[in-house]
Amino acid sequence: MIYQVQRSVSGWSSGYSTYDIRIANVLIGAYLREDSFEKAQNLKDQVRRRGIKPNAKTWELYLDYFLKKGNIKSAVNCVDKATAAGRGDGGKWTPSPAVVEKLMQHFEQNKDVKGAEGFLDILKKSKDELGREVLESLIRTYAAAGKKSPITRRRIKMENVELSEEGKKLLNTISEE
Repeated sequence: MIYQVQRSVSGWSSGYSTYDIRIANVLIGAYLREDSFEKAQNLKDQVRRRGIKPNAKTWELYLDYFLKKGNIKSAVNCVDKATAAGRGDGGKWTPSPAVVEKLMQHFEQNKDVKGAEGFLDILKKSKDELGREVLESLIRTYAAAGKKSPITRRRIKMENVELSEEGKKLLNTISEE
């Protein structure tokens, strides 16, 4: 497996080599698309042993794989790791709106309040504002689970979000205030 990059100065090899996660990511992505999870894991482990940490792109590749497999817990873990890794330029990494929507739909359909709340904790690390769609999905998750929330109304105010009429009605049913 070659993922070592030789750097040269003026055409002469300097003897200095570095390992580039971007090259490994290409191979990891190919393995995951071929459903060769173990090969992808082995390569990621090899890279780690060389002292190179997976970056946000690495975790995005795994995130896509786990979403396709329906492994939500692992997908959320990948979002957490990508958020912690951040972008190469030092900026925040944020999951795409499609990924957020898919995960929130899963929590809503499965009446998984704990999972939704945990995901929002992760999401808050990468996004300044959660937005109406995410918060209304959380409200629907509480309503579907038949649970009350003592803090959701306050959260809506703090986020400065204007709920839809349906969202306002559901908020009234789940609020304990």
